[in-house]
Amino acid sequence: MKESFDLGIVFSDMFEFRLLDGSILRGCFALLKQTRQILSLIFDYSMKANLVHATINSMSEQDDLYIWHTDQGKQYGAGKTIDLVIEKGLLPSMSRAGTPTDNPYAERFVGQFKHAVVRRQKYPDLGSFLYQAEKWINFYNEARPHEGTEMLSPNQYALKYGWKTVPYITQLTVQ
Repeated sequence: MKESFDLGIVFSDMFEFRLLDGSILRGCFALLKQTRQILSLIFDYSMKANLVHATINSMSEQDDLYIWHTDQGKQYGAGKTIDLVIEKGLLPSMSRAGTPTDNPYAERFVGQFKHAVVRRQKYPDLGSFLYQAEKWINFYNEARPHEGTEMLSPNQYALKYGWKTVPYITQLTVQ
């Protein structure tokens, strides 16, 4: 099995964009650094802590998750969020203020997602966006090669080293 200092670090961030009707949609995700797998991706119209909580609660089950790393957004620093992170057995970690380079895997994923899904077409409503987002995020985990994972997809890379794969993601909204 491959040894790694990166084992168990989950990066998370939030981002926003507009649908064709002018409404602002916010997204939050959890990305496992060692495999680049997206463990969870959730969208909502609000950018409150419940978006982060839904992301944490819908994360794919993984062994040996240790650190939950985010920026210093108030949703991540909220007491209930910190409590949930600890309840899940993770150590909360935050970037230095105003330093996006402390959260590079999250920043890169946001750019990739926006390029591949958000900017690719205009979405008239939430349903049409969620359809494309679900297709792409599962393509990302199952088939999209990454330089950082030996040109394998995140799930292929996990399989190579005997780690868990992420099942097909279908829940993309706050419940």
